[in-house]
Amino acid sequence: MSQAYFTRDKIVQHHIDSFNKFIDYGLQKIIDEQRIIETDIEDTYLKLGKIRVEHPVVKEADGAIEKLYPNEARLRNLSYSGPLYLEMSVVKDGIESEAMEAKIGQLPIMVKSKICNLLGLSEIEKVRYGEDPLDPGGYFIIGGTERVVMTLEDLAPNKILVEFGERYGDEIEVAKVFSQKRGYRALVIVERGRKSLLEVSFPSISGRVYFITLMRALGIVTDEDIVNAVSSDPEIIKFMLENLEEAEVETQEEAIEKIGARVAAGQAKEYQIKRANYVIDRYLFPHLGNEVRDRISKAHFLARMAESCFELALKKRTEDD
Repeated sequence: MSQAYFTRDKIVQHHIDSFNKFIDYGLQKIIDEQRIIETDIEDTYLKLGKIRVEHPVVKEADGAIEKLYPNEARLRNLSYSGPLYLEMSVVKDGIESEAMEAKIGQLPIMVKSKICNLLGLSEIEKVRYGEDPLDPGGYFIIGGTERVVMTLEDLAPNKILVEFGERYGDEIEVAKVFSQKRGYRALVIVERGRKSLLEVSFPSISGRVYFITLMRALGIVTDEDIVNAVSSDPEIIKFMLENLEEAEVETQEEAIEKIGARVAAGQAKEYQIKRANYVIDRYLFPHLGNEVRDRISKAHFLARMAESCFELALKKRTEDD
């Protein structure tokens, strides 16, 4: 079995299959997830449609567009890439304009993938273009240099994992989750530091924000509701009371303003609030949704992460492998 697997064709086939799947489904999934791009113009936004990538080409000095082959890219220190086109339309005051297609960039193309210019060529033709017929492909050419994507073991998405960490020489408890939804992945971390205070970090916010502040921003406001969301364990409740004593905000509005000052420092207060709401909905636990109605679910998931931190500190659970 092992000899059959590690043949010339099989050893890189998983790379090629993965890239082909990305071209067929992955690219469009990323666009479908985004769908809308907000603008600074009132009642105006961009609606995204179909995306496609073409075979590798090169633009010559005289403006001519020619097919690009891997060996030519190597010799000329070029990137073996194809143009990327996206269909989009402008929606203003509820009226959608006619869709147009625009080039949005270049995408590196995997050698021997379904959109590689070598596909379908005979061995003689490959030799004519400077290629080794026995080359299995499965790699990219960036700036004339061959690059391969390394296969690695990944952590399970959307699952709370706990471990011990270190900050300023002190051992701390950490709960983290790789929140993943289609084409987007966000790492959310809850840390229990000095005085048992919980702090949270997630994409698009610099540094860490207090757990209590984020819970109140998500809509669980009263001390009692926050404690009940985390745990009924008397030992954990004691830790939670210490967090509540250090709380920097009391209402949801104050919490949103506090986060807004972090994500849009120096901006007008109105913009800070708008940006804070956007960051919470878009970047915090995307697997739970990105609408205002999803905030309570996010708060309860965050509470579970807090409970996991305390359980690790109390030796009621062990580190995850």
